[in-house]
Amino acid sequence: MSLLFALACAFHVERSGLIEPEPGAVWLAGYQGGRIALLLDADSAPIRYLHGCVVEVSGVRTPAGIVVQDWHVEDAGDGSGGFVGLLQAYGARLLLDDRNTRSTLVIDDAAVPQLRAYAGHPVLIVGTVVGSGQVQVMAWRLLDEASP
Repeated sequence: MSLLFALACAFHVERSGLIEPEPGAVWLAGYQGGRIALLLDADSAPIRYLHGCVVEVSGVRTPAGIVVQDWHVEDAGDGSGGFVGLLQAYGARLLLDDRNTRSTLVIDDAAVPQLRAYAGHPVLIVGTVVGSGQVQVMAWRLLDEASP
């Protein structure tokens, strides 16, 4: 039994690198060179749209690549981690369930008009926290196939 446990642990990996999507595949380019394919499910599908971002993934290593079980953005392209999650409309406000900080953040009022149409969609937001859980949006990127 302990041999089986040791083998299972040996296949669990954590890797960081630059996201390089191609038609039909998403690659994680490592810091030492080399690339590994990422096998995405519904929860990790937004990774496909994080081209140029540094992402840390954890999951099971298979001959085909890494089956992504968890992930977060380390560098949103500007040196910051950014905020990533589903936008949610709550009355006149927009909220973001951020997977990087594991918290719910309030989107600043100035960004609500341009982001409201994407409630229910995953987004990457680059910005700063300006108050108690409120994010001032500097830039954003839609992380699914909806047209921005």
